[in-house]
Amino acid sequence: MNDKNTIVSELNALWLGTVIIKYKIPVKMIDDINNAYDEKLKELTAHNKELVGQIKEEKLVNELMTDKMKEIFLNYFYQYIQFLQKDKKWICLLNNAWINEMRAGEYNPLHNHTSAITDVGMSSVLMLKRPSTYGEEYGRKDNPTNGLLEFTGGQQDPLSISQGWIDAQPGDFYVFPYTLLHGVYPFNGTDEVRRTLSYNCDLIRPSGGIKEY
Repeated sequence: MNDKNTIVSELNALWLGTVIIKYKIPVKMIDDINNAYDEKLKELTAHNKELVGQIKEEKLVNELMTDKMKEIFLNYFYQYIQFLQKDKKWICLLNNAWINEMRAGEYNPLHNHTSAITDVGMSSVLMLKRPSTYGEEYGRKDNPTNGLLEFTGGQQDPLSISQGWIDAQPGDFYVFPYTLLHGVYPFNGTDEVRRTLSYNCDLIRPSGGIKEY
């Protein structure tokens, strides 16, 4: 019922569960990472054995990260735990960074991330390049999924949101906990690549001898 006697209240949503934060990385930094990757590609170490992706070209890129880039990424990770009001409990330590160069037919199955030194941390996805098309949707053209980034939570009740699909654009940077399941669907119909960078950040309890950021 919607008439002049209807009481309208201010709507505020209260969310519980896993938090994903999206940042926007400056174009210059995206260009710097892409240019460094293209220039050093043949010298980079393959990272496939450490990942679950069905992707031919997965490269470790720690050496491409300048001190300034590391500082910027650390700041985003620190902002994430500040948002959760957890910044007094943890120290942020950058772990590995790698680039996935996904081509038509390749995909990244649902997975989470881990660390050898802690069970707690944050991962991320930064879109560096997106194809101009993800190709034909063979089934549901009204509900496209080709090439999309998917996040899947653990809450499956009928009134929860258990899945989210994102058509990430260059410069979009998503930060989320190691434990959150995520993956990427295959695409078709193009020779262009879908290039993303992932950066892991370990969270360590404060103790003597470790620099806090």
